Amino acid sequence: MVEALPSPVVGLGLDISRYAVRQAARRWRTLAFAVTDLWTEWPVQNNAVDLLLSIFAPKNFSEAARVLRPGGWLALVCPGRDHMAELRSRFGLMRRHEPAGERYTEAMEHFVGPPTIHRLRRQTVLDDAAIRSAILMGPHARRIAAFRLNGELAPIAVTFDFIILFARRSDGRSGTC
Repeated sequence: MVEALPSPVVGLGLDISRYAVRQAARRWRTLAFAVTDLWTEWPVQNNAVDLLLSIFAPKNFSEAARVLRPGGWLALVCPGRDHMAELRSRFGLMRRHEPAGERYTEAMEHFVGPPTIHRLRRQTVLDDAAIRSAILMGPHARRIAAFRLNGELAPIAVTFDFIILFARRSDGRSGTC
């Protein structure tokens, strides 16, 4: 995405995990990364960022709007209703209580600008190691008993369903309600 924007681009990566920030900084050396709690005020100046990516992360739209430059982009990825449905039923994983895509669409329009919405849905067969990784990389890791993932897990076809929203901050938005 950075390559698609006119240079120079100031990109920002924030995560509460030091490990994730370290890994990202090693992979994308031209972008900036910092450890922070996304629910608090971000350690970034107003109107400083050209591109913000939020992939399965907490959504702090007011902070995103505050740090985005006029004309800057917010790209957001959240799970669709069928995301890992086969693993949800098999392992009792969390279910979505409301359509996040609709809620995020409204918030993006309010704080940043009208979003363009894309949906990416694919199914792939996961072996036991990939099943464990898919479950443990997200919020399910804290909610599933470890013994449920022990032993041989038979391969299973799993649906990956993503809602991808892109919005550009218009010049007239201040980043406040």
